[in-house]
Amino acid sequence: MANANSYYDNCHYYNIFTDTLGNVNWGPDQPIAGAIINISYSISLPKPTTCLVYTVATIVRDDKYTDPIVGRKVKVDKNVKDISVSTTLIWPSPADKRHRYSLVVVLLDYKYGIYSCIRFYDRYKH
Repeated sequence: MANANSYYDNCHYYNIFTDTLGNVNWGPDQPIAGAIINISYSISLPKPTTCLVYTVATIVRDDKYTDPIVGRKVKVDKNVKDISVSTTLIWPSPADKRHRYSLVVVLLDYKYGIYSCIRFYDRYKH
């Protein structure tokens, strides 16, 4: 595990098992409906990346049964061990206030699988 914004966890909640989280910072933290979320992610890997590596940032509803609300992927360079990417997302404006949302950041290698997955769970009252 590495440093990140508060209230984070691995992605076991989504049945993704990896303990390497990398370093994620995002804001504004406390998200409000319609806010642009700035996300920066960095990690050092034990082996170089292949040509099919992406960092994926997405916002998901915390009921495990729905697709991501919004997401963005950033292609990572080939043959690097130190990764640093930035992206943005727009926090959803939920009509149904009974649900909670999480920001999930994943480092995905289509050849080797998932290197890293970190979830920032919603802890605010609606």
